[in-house]
Amino acid sequence: MSRSPHRPLPRAAPRFAMVLLLLLPTLVGWHWSRRGWRDEHVNYPPRPSGYSQIVNVFGQPCSDAAHNVWMDWPAADNGVTYRFSFHRKLGGRGTAMVSDKGGRSTNLDNDVYGHIQDQHLSDHTKSGIWGYVCRYIAGTTKWSTHAWGIAVDVSSRYEHYPSHYHSHVNYQHAKIWKNHRWYWGKAFGDAMHFQYADSY
Repeated sequence: MSRSPHRPLPRAAPRFAMVLLLLLPTLVGWHWSRRGWRDEHVNYPPRPSGYSQIVNVFGQPCSDAAHNVWMDWPAADNGVTYRFSFHRKLGGRGTAMVSDKGGRSTNLDNDVYGHIQDQHLSDHTKSGIWGYVCRYIAGTTKWSTHAWGIAVDVSSRYEHYPSHYHSHVNYQHAKIWKNHRWYWGKAFGDAMHFQYADSY
């Protein structure tokens, strides 16, 4: 005898569905780890505070080391993959997920990016992803942290400057950056901006 299409499902079915929905983030969340990714925390430089310490740790702005390493980061909203460069002390060391580019640490391209992927937060990294640029802070003659390759702008199409201390997108993954020694520019009204320095 065939089941009527209008016959209600057994009571256990909704419970099973609810349990599955609760477990789904856990079941999916470790997929990137299964591909071989590990949060390595290898050879992080100290986070400098102020101009003198930035120079002591990372050298002069616009140096070869400031844009020695690059990575590709796809934006969730438009599918564009942004290639940007950054300081060799902040990444480029070979791991299971990152090819060896002659960098010194696993910080940015393996650990920060890997956490964002593994926690399925890549939907919150949107268009306008930028790194090294040899330039001053707009309207000044003071070097931008981008000139040292120690700053990354993420979701810049959405996190407009000045952002008045609010974030529309990047708050979803800001804690990951903070846990890896990055300082979030939301503190000075620039929610797109993460930099590996403070008091500057």
